[in-house]
Amino acid sequence: MFGSKLRKIGYGWMALQGLLSLLLPRQSLKLNLKLLGSGFENPTELQPRDWYVRQTRALGAGLVVAGLTGLLLEDRGDGSENDNVSVEKVE
Repeated sequence: MFGSKLRKIGYGWMALQGLLSLLLPRQSLKLNLKLLGSGFENPTELQPRDWYVRQTRALGAGLVVAGLTGLLLEDRGDGSENDNVSVEKVE
């Protein structure tokens, strides 16, 4: 039960992150650079190339689709997992 809720949160986070990357790719790259670039001396001077921004946008679209698909499959599988299982007693 707890695993299902945790997976739903993960899928929701994936879809949200993908939506941010899809709609605002440059801002998403800046945020990721702030989080991951703390080990570099000059991360604010880095500028992404246009192809990398397009790649980030495409990655965002994929994350949105994967996250929403995961959420839909989790909702679909919640009640039906134990319905088709039959247990027979073997003596």
